[in-house]
Amino acid sequence: MRVSSSLLALAGALLLTVGCEVHVVHRDSPPPAPPPPCRTCNGAGAVGCGTCGTKGVVEIVRNCKACNGAGAFKCATCGGSAAIGCAKCKGTGDVAEFGLGKKVELKIQCNKCSGRGSFVCGACTGGKVGCAPCGGSGKTHHEAKCGTCSGSGKAVCPTCRGSKH
Repeated sequence: MRVSSSLLALAGALLLTVGCEVHVVHRDSPPPAPPPPCRTCNGAGAVGCGTCGTKGVVEIVRNCKACNGAGAFKCATCGGSAAIGCAKCKGTGDVAEFGLGKKVELKIQCNKCSGRGSFVCGACTGGKVGCAPCGGSGKTHHEAKCGTCSGSGKAVCPTCRGSKH
């Protein structure tokens, strides 16, 4: 069987015509659902700053400049000895008393300091006075704006990088 050339030409023309047509079918289907929110930030795009704990400020602790971190100074009243010399016996614990008529020098225990020659310093504890600027701790506390979150208390979500999905 021989196929005529006119029949082949007709078939080719039909294929080209049918093959070039585009048929668009419109259906009432819902749009695709949006992607679910990020589980880390719950769709906010940001999380609480881990550096400042969402406060926006950080606490800076330094050695006190006034006492160089010691928390105390040497007592100016007793010179750091924690004791003050007795004025009556001049720190010896003994006083000299003279009898009547003759010059007799007797050494008698000082009744003001009970022979110790000194008193406990009432201005200090153990020869030291607490530092007022640091409250005796040797450290000072200051607040500064958090450098990680620029004081906002929030950081970009590490999972979605702020895209919220």
